[in-house]
Amino acid sequence: MVRRAGWSLMALVLVCLTASAQTPQPPGAQPPGGGRGGPQGPPVVSPEVNRDRTITVRVYAPKATEIRITGEILNGAQPVTMTKGEDGIWSATLGPLPPDIYTYAFNIDGVSTPDPRNPWLKLVAGTGLTTQVEVPGDGLQHYDSKPVPHGLLQIVTYESKATGATRQAYVYTPPDYNRTTTKYPVLYLLHGGGDLDPGWSMTGRAHVIMDNLIAEKKARPMIVVMPLARGGGSLGLGPSGMSPGIAAAGNVTPGPGRGAGAPGAGGPPPAPIGPVPMQAFARDFVGDLLPTIEKTFRVSSRPEDRAIGGLSAGGAATINTSFSRPDLFRYIIIMSAGGQNLEQAYPKFFEHSAAAAKQMKLIWLAAGDGDFALNGTRGIDETLTKNGIKHSFKVTPGRHEWRLWRPHLYEFAHLLFQDQSTRGTR
Repeated sequence: MVRRAGWSLMALVLVCLTASAQTPQPPGAQPPGGGRGGPQGPPVVSPEVNRDRTITVRVYAPKATEIRITGEILNGAQPVTMTKGEDGIWSATLGPLPPDIYTYAFNIDGVSTPDPRNPWLKLVAGTGLTTQVEVPGDGLQHYDSKPVPHGLLQIVTYESKATGATRQAYVYTPPDYNRTTTKYPVLYLLHGGGDLDPGWSMTGRAHVIMDNLIAEKKARPMIVVMPLARGGGSLGLGPSGMSPGIAAAGNVTPGPGRGAGAPGAGGPPPAPIGPVPMQAFARDFVGDLLPTIEKTFRVSSRPEDRAIGGLSAGGAATINTSFSRPDLFRYIIIMSAGGQNLEQAYPKFFEHSAAAAKQMKLIWLAAGDGDFALNGTRGIDETLTKNGIKHSFKVTPGRHEWRLWRPHLYEFAHLLFQDQSTRGTR
């Protein structure tokens, strides 16, 4: 089943706006859209991006004793304590910050909450919600929508036998998709452990980045599939989408083979001591997702036209999928992820003098210089080098956050599905 993502995203935004509108108002404050007169409470505007690229955030919490700000907005610094005004409004001004998109949340007396005045939310797997804000640059950035032809973002819903759950994938088709009969190359792009299937579109802006790259003729038109990169089901489709934490709390007891108890829905696998089996996402990819995409969209089924890439936990899923089934891919992208004992874990990839690995047209590794996954990614680089496998390894400025991975997508997308013998050199 295919649905347009716009309706799903619009529904989420409407829910967020409703939640914001229902936030308790200061005593005597005029409700939004009011005008009935009477005493006015203190206005709460948050966030406010100032001309000097500082950001002021505010929250009305007259009974709170301490509020701190957390998230990417701190640019690597420790949580900042907000100042309480006599009117019960807490505030803080941060920065100036470089142009980019930042997440932030309030910790109110030990409870983390998104900014109730900001409807631009980010889903965070396991911890709920956080909020986002953009500091504009001098002109539109590579992740900003520009006046160029736009592709279509859709949602595919499918039944996964591998995980025993209903799952979704966000699918980007390029602007000319409906005007041609071409079979397109396809990139499977996986989110990290802190995100869900909307992550690469709602926070990573992958479809916007691809629109800009294709318009600038810097990337070949391709289909981008952004699936749920873990076991279990997608959120909001029934009990199979409930997180293990919800189920463990006793609120929901999934049936056999569904939800938190489904194959692969548990914690990370132990360190491998021999060949590693295909994990939940890899099994779903081979048995369910790949056939669904190839039946639904005009995608090439040639390995030369198929890429897989992911960040953090999605990078680990990329390794497990592509190293287990190297026959399916010719492009592998691993961002901010590591692996242990890879030669023993994935003999198909490394045996016979790494013959399967050497078929790859591109293996692209990257991590940030302040990224806690840097050493793990460097370990993959060392293993590939030891086995004489051509690849690229980049260390770029940044930490383990979306501010690192959006530029990574912009960079590696240039390299996909290009017929040049220099691709994949180190």
